[in-house]
Amino acid sequence: MITGGNGSYTHWRSDATVRVGSERWTGTWGVQYVGKADDINTDTGPGSKVSGVFYHNAQFQYRVTAAIDVAIGVDNLFDKDAPYVASWTDANTDTMTYDLLGRRWYLRASWNLQ
Repeated sequence: MITGGNGSYTHWRSDATVRVGSERWTGTWGVQYVGKADDINTDTGPGSKVSGVFYHNAQFQYRVTAAIDVAIGVDNLFDKDAPYVASWTDANTDTMTYDLLGRRWYLRASWNLQ
């Protein structure tokens, strides 16, 4: 159910993550699923029913030294657009539920002072 201002309450939502690695590196693949929903403010037409959406995220992390880690990753790997929701005016979708930014990359460095 899409409530037009209070977020979406889909019947199914899930997150799954697979991580593989060794002492020096780690690879992570994550999938977020937001299930199908009906817009309670619109009965018919485009945007009144929204299909389920999958978002995929990936990250590779490498331990340079005992104190320094470097990671590179991408969120929304396949650049999945947020679905059109008829009764929303902000970006034509439910801004509280779906990814509005699209694919984005990041690079992170961590230094452990212990």
